[in-house]
Amino acid sequence: MRNCEEHFLEKYSRQIIMEQVGVEGQKKINNTSICIIGCGGLGTSAAQYLSMSGIGKLVFIDHDTIVLSNLNRQTLFTEKDIGKSKCEVLTKKIKNINKSITINYYQTKVNENNIDQFIENCSIVLDCTDNFESRLIINKFCHNEKKILVSAALQNFDIQAFIFSSWSSNKNPCYKCIFPNLKTTENLSCEEMGIIASVAGLGGIIQANLVLNYILNLHNNFKELILLDSVKLDIKKIKIEKNRNCEVCCL
Repeated sequence: MRNCEEHFLEKYSRQIIMEQVGVEGQKKINNTSICIIGCGGLGTSAAQYLSMSGIGKLVFIDHDTIVLSNLNRQTLFTEKDIGKSKCEVLTKKIKNINKSITINYYQTKVNENNIDQFIENCSIVLDCTDNFESRLIINKFCHNEKKILVSAALQNFDIQAFIFSSWSSNKNPCYKCIFPNLKTTENLSCEEMGIIASVAGLGGIIQANLVLNYILNLHNNFKELILLDSVKLDIKKIKIEKNRNCEVCCL
């Protein structure tokens, strides 16, 4: 039988042979804990690729159950899963991909009073939610608790993505700096705006890639809003400065 070290080296061999990763980089990936809030199109895709890359621990938070209309874009869910908890089903599917990963899940919606109970020492948080109320709560928590926040949003054929570290520099913006006038009653849901299936997958993959870049200390630009038009395959990067009047990161 192979020992644990041989299994580790073979399973992640295609990453380890890369100069940017190596054994030490792979161990960094394996020792990272990540919280994914929202187990829909973004969350399922990000979870799948992070688990395959070797992330050691994932925490899933989502209050929803699976419905038929989810299946065109939320990877790993099937018609047999309809009516079941998203985070519970996702946990089982991810464990099939990576049996050594540690996963905790919570079937609830985050709010200002409970968010600190679920992150469980995770250093990185992925915001995969579809409403501004949750996004603003997550942004404020990550700033106050000094956690890396990777956010993405989808609409039709378009993707927005950003990695935030607003607490680490007086020049780095937070989510509220970019969208200072957001109302919590506004909605980002695919049900209202529409989404093409592949775009949801791309958005989650971009989030996963931003996470891995950060862990491996490759390219970390905390002042860059990434915009992808998947029809024209155009990528734009917009430099964002900290809003000196921001009520979250400039208090």
